[in-house]
Amino acid sequence: MKNPTISKMEDVAAILKGRRKQLGITQKTLASFCNLSHNGISRIEVADSDIKLSTLLKMSKILGFKIVIELEQ
Repeated sequence: MKNPTISKMEDVAAILKGRRKQLGITQKTLASFCNLSHNGISRIEVADSDIKLSTLLKMSKILGFKIVIELEQ
């Protein structure tokens, strides 16, 4: 997926889960890297929990994506 537009938490959840699975990284491994519980990652991946920006930045490093904020005109 190239440059997806995020408009709701479910979009974030689907992208994170898909990328994690694409790379073959387990929820436990990702949780350890992000200093979260396995349950915390699971809740993020089903959009049952808001994600902190600091956590999203950590996830971007291990999952290999960048975060771009674009202002609407």
